[in-house]
Amino acid sequence: MAYEITATRRRPQHFEDLVGQEFVAATLKNSIKSGKIAHAYLFSGPRGCGKTSTARILAKALNCQSSDRAVESPCCTCTACTEITKGSSMDVIEIDGASNTSVNDVRQIKDEVQFPPNSCRYKIYIIDEVHMLSVSAFNALLKTIEEPPPYVVFIFATTELQKVPATIKSRCQQFNFRLVSVEQIKELLAETASELGVRAEEEALYWIARESTGSVRDAYTLFDQVAAFSDSFITYEKILDKLGLVGIDRLNKLFEKCVQGDNADVINTLDEYLQSGISIEQLISNSADYLRSVLLLKNGIKKEALLGQSPERYSKDVIEAWTCIQIERALSLFLQLYRDIRYSLSPRYETELAFSRLCWLKEYVSQAEVKKSIDAARTVLLGNNAGSVTGTEENSTQQGNGNGNGRPDSGSPDSGGAALEGVTTFSALSKANLQRSVQTETKTAETAYSPQEPSFETYSDPYPDISPDVPYEEEDSADPFELGGALPPQQTAATSPVEKSEDIKNAIIRELTKNDDGFTASAVMQADFKLSNGNEISAEVDSEFKKGQLERQSKVISELVNKICGMPVVFRVKIKADDRQTVVKQEIPQKVDMICKVFRGTIVGGKI
Repeated sequence: MAYEITATRRRPQHFEDLVGQEFVAATLKNSIKSGKIAHAYLFSGPRGCGKTSTARILAKALNCQSSDRAVESPCCTCTACTEITKGSSMDVIEIDGASNTSVNDVRQIKDEVQFPPNSCRYKIYIIDEVHMLSVSAFNALLKTIEEPPPYVVFIFATTELQKVPATIKSRCQQFNFRLVSVEQIKELLAETASELGVRAEEEALYWIARESTGSVRDAYTLFDQVAAFSDSFITYEKILDKLGLVGIDRLNKLFEKCVQGDNADVINTLDEYLQSGISIEQLISNSADYLRSVLLLKNGIKKEALLGQSPERYSKDVIEAWTCIQIERALSLFLQLYRDIRYSLSPRYETELAFSRLCWLKEYVSQAEVKKSIDAARTVLLGNNAGSVTGTEENSTQQGNGNGNGRPDSGSPDSGGAALEGVTTFSALSKANLQRSVQTETKTAETAYSPQEPSFETYSDPYPDISPDVPYEEEDSADPFELGGALPPQQTAATSPVEKSEDIKNAIIRELTKNDDGFTASAVMQADFKLSNGNEISAEVDSEFKKGQLERQSKVISELVNKICGMPVVFRVKIKADDRQTVVKQEIPQKVDMICKVFRGTIVGGKI
């Protein structure tokens, strides 16, 4: 008898034989039992999960001659079942959609469906890889699928459901086939090995099941290949040796050296593995799998079906040496490496560089950890006053010692002294500089002017409370609140609303520039500001164009003026008296006047 591959020999013949597709089998059996048989079915799912086998089982169940009606479980012994299994039935036609893609092939089907079946109850068309049909072929099928003869059933199978037109999907009952779990495939392989009289290690069967990625057909194909060179005893070591895999023991050895930071030893070990015949792609792939398993173990996941190995086989030194963030970083490095080697000058150089980086992975610190450390250091340095950087009056008072100016007294103890036990107390100048630097950081996020903030004046003595014998360097600062406290009484009195029109103009320009509105800032720059009656400010320009430009932005400018002055101020735009008279006196040429009338335009500026 001719040799038959495992995938063909163990093809399911009954609904009960389908592994991992219990929902599909139960639904089809109930439909047959109740006599509610659809005229079209669409099976979709990954390769090797049982779509074509299910279609054949359904065809046998509908045409089985063991009963005068469709049966839930075909007998597989009658003439109809035997012919369908062999693929020789005249009433069950299997069509390869990848080879018969034209509209002429579909027209032939349309002609054939008019004839009733020869010896079976139903005439069944099984079209595999239906997504390969052309658009014209799909369109030609629409009417036939929607209203076929009562004895015709269409069964479509595809691995790419998204390529099937929606008009076809809406006319079919859809069944989604799932990938089979590793445990189920491993049990199937164990049964296969028992049938063939081949001994197999559990670890070897787990490896084959994982490599099949949920496809039963792929698992059977790989099993046949492994069984061919294993000499009736399949072991994991033989698989590693014959297929050029790295293996868990080699990976443990390599990554333990990475954890130790021995760069030279890592490169030598890597060279040894590559010289033994292991491909770079395989090494990178196995390393990524290893790091994924280490990450799962680090998070307390020990399911063997996920790991692919017994948890005890992974090196404890590697698991304990790296944090979860560092392992994620390493896994990301190898995933990116697999993409990069396709376009690399030398894939080996890229691989050596990746493993060299693993040697200093212990020193890698994430951005979140850096921020956490900075916040902790700031809390230690400032003690309970860390919250005073908000600039509020209450926190500013706490930051000092109740002296009213937000700066600690030179003789007072540091409020964070409890947290800095054993460290010399800061001097008054050190405290002032520290508070000033922290306050400057928080002030960078503030863009609005405060009504009490003196925007255009500075103070002659920024440190009136510090003893004269304490040297300090005066810094130029535009922020009078850099020390975070209240202002001295004599300086607070000077913070009246701004009265100088030129200062108001400069302040508006600064705010517009800060808001990336340079166009309006340029127009304000060319205008003359005049303050009158105390609550009215006018911007005089020399052309109608500039006037219109400022009037369009008058709302924004008015809000800025009110904010700067600290009180409601009326903002107006005017044309300078001399320029307006000049415009009135000028006579508009006839051609210009005609253009204005035709295009409904106005003269906004320029020489006439």
